[in-house]
This record gives sequence, C-alpha cells and structure tokens, in this order.
Amino acid sequence: MFLLLAAELLLSSDVVRAENKVLTSSKLTAPRPSIAAAAIGNKISGDKVLVVYFSRSGNTKLLAREISRYYQSALLPIKAEDYPVGIAGLFNAVVDSQDKFARIKPQKVDLSGYDIVFIGAPIWFGSPAPPAWQFVANNKLSDKGVVLFSTFNSGFKQQFIDDYKAAVELRGGRYIDHLYIRRGRLLGQLNADDFLLKARDELDCLVLNAL
Repeated sequence: MFLLLAAELLLSSDVVRAENKVLTSSKLTAPRPSIAAAAIGNKISGDKVLVVYFSRSGNTKLLAREISRYYQSALLPIKAEDYPVGIAGLFNAVVDSQDKFARIKPQKVDLSGYDIVFIGAPIWFGSPAPPAWQFVANNKLSDKGVVLFSTFNSGFKQQFIDDYKAAVELRGGRYIDHLYIRRGRLLGQLNADDFLLKARDELDCLVLNAL
C-alpha cells in the first residue's frame, strides 16, 4: 500500500518582510498585451502582490515563478524540513498528506504591504500539502485577497478546497479562487513549455478585484 501511495507522490510532482529586490527573479519576461490589459482591468500593481509557495518536486515552484513573472511581483519560497527530496521526505509526505500542520520557515511573513497573496502547494491525495495550511494558520490575512494555486497529477477533492477557503476567511482573508495545473502522469505529462502556456492562459482568465 505504501508503495502505491509513494508512487503517486513521486509522479506528482520569525517575521520576514518580502521585498521585490530580494525575492523576485531578476530576469522577468515582458508581459504580453493581454497581461497588461488584465493588470489594468484588475487595478493591481505588481508591488501589491506576493507569491508564496511550497514545492517538493518543482512543479509548484515552476507555476509560482510564472505567476511572479506575470504580475512582476515578489516571490517567497516556504521551506518545510520534513519533506526533503528522497525516501524519508516521501514517507513523511505520504503520512502527512492530509494534515493541516507542518514545520515551515518562515513561520510568519509581514503582509502589510500587499493586497493580494497567492499561496501555492502541491496537491497530496486530494488536499493542498500541509505547509499551505500552516502558512494560513500562522499569518493574519485581514483585508488580503487570497488565491490558492496548486499542481497535481490526478486531481483534488473539492471539500479540501472548500475547507481551505474557510481557513482563509477565518484568518480575515478574502478568498478569490483556486488556480491549478494538472500536469498528468509520467507517460502523459505536460512538458515545461506546455505547462507554462497553460499557466498563462489560466492567469489571463483570473480576475483579481482590488479591495
């Protein structure tokens, strides 16, 4: 049983102030016209957007970086020492897959300068990975618009997404949407280029209403 669960994961792929000059890649791609139009329509400035993510295999990191490029926003990785690449981390991921607690760094982030916070994590057996839940539990989201984003191979359970929405609202946030990319299993996975194209299409359709 453990081998089956492990295979599923293998195929899926302190207060800190987040500052653009520290957290954002210096090589930002130029926005497409549709992106510029969307940004104007949403009245969201990139310096008011923060992209926070946990990624174990790299898929969610890829999506997080594309979101950051899209909005030219700050990017903040969340570390979780219990889930390193390797057998031990995989075992912990399987055991904890539907938990809502995790040891993360940074534990808290100064969100005072942001209107929109994207929070990303892989989907583990239907649920956002524990670090995404822990980030919400640790941080005040008052008056923040929150977008959950995720990557997976199989799918997610809507009940977990609804529960995540409730957790965001309990912390004072305004839940906006769930943005996700299904990369697929080994023999039918999206390649990186198609993955990024799909991400951009999803972002073009995402509406971020200014608070």
